[in-house]
Amino acid sequence: MADVPGWYTGFIAEVVAHLPRDIDEAKAMGWVQDPYGLEQALRNLLTGDNSPAGLLSSSEIDGDFKNDKATIGWTLVQDVTEPASISSDTIELQSIIEEGGPDLLGEEMVEYVEKISSPKLGQRHAEYLLDHLDQIPEAFQRLSLIFLGTVWRGPEGNHHVPCLNFYQGEWEITFGILEGGVEPRDQMVVPRV
Repeated sequence: MADVPGWYTGFIAEVVAHLPRDIDEAKAMGWVQDPYGLEQALRNLLTGDNSPAGLLSSSEIDGDFKNDKATIGWTLVQDVTEPASISSDTIELQSIIEEGGPDLLGEEMVEYVEKISSPKLGQRHAEYLLDHLDQIPEAFQRLSLIFLGTVWRGPEGNHHVPCLNFYQGEWEITFGILEGGVEPRDQMVVPRV
């Protein structure tokens, strides 16, 4: 086992001694169940960035959809809520279909997306980013950000996925139809591995 320097032991003792005693139990348990989010929160706080903008606790990701398509008759087919914490440092873009890959439409496209083995982010992640625009890199503005972790089926039978698009100086959420295929500017948002 590696030796722990004395200064670090003293630092840890001070952190524990100064934790607030009046913290809400539900919030504390949210951090207990989200150790990665807690680590990121502490890292950001202790390295000089004490802004909570880059943090997402599990209590936020588990909430209701802000754009709940069930209210207009859509059916939720798939929904990914993990990871429970995202920021501009923990997401990246990935091509949905590699350059020179097949040009898919209809049910072939839906089946192709179902077989993608990369971890996916979903609608709650998209909605979080929409509420925390500083976490969307400026370079992403020229692209359509696709969140394949959430799939809705509309009453007409098409499969819809949440997308973030930068339009007329603002980010907006839309729901693209998978059966319509993808373009090169359509990029899947994934957790950085």
